Amino acid sequence: MALIIQLTENSAGIKLSLEKQRTTIGRDVNNDITLDDELVSKHHAVIEIISLDNGVEFLIQDLNSTNHTFVNDSPVELYKLKDKDLIRIGMSDFRFISQDPESMDETAQLYKTWIPGVFYTGKKKKKTGKKK
Repeated sequence: MALIIQLTENSAGIKLSLEKQRTTIGRDVNNDITLDDELVSKHHAVIEIISLDNGVEFLIQDLNSTNHTFVNDSPVELYKLKDKDLIRIGMSDFRFISQDPESMDETAQLYKTWIPGVFYTGKKKKKTGKKK
């Protein structure tokens, strides 16, 4: 399955699993993900799971919001999400993670860069057993 991680100032924030076929995001309390932000429309965006013969796709759709939905700093109306896409709704940033079961064995550390709003994960180097 997949998830989105809400990014906070210093680290990764809340992990939100995308298990429902349709996950709504907005300021209204009836949304699956409610954002308390004046820049967010009551019904701002939706993430849908589309089943295909060879797997699933995740689509994000802007619901004619006032301030738009952004993926990788570009406004979108309908967008097929890819692993590690950055979603911005109002003042909130989310990282889309397309998970495979093996990727859940390890917890990644999120690091802040000197560029505002840009984060990265540190990769562990595997020991090969060779000595020099």
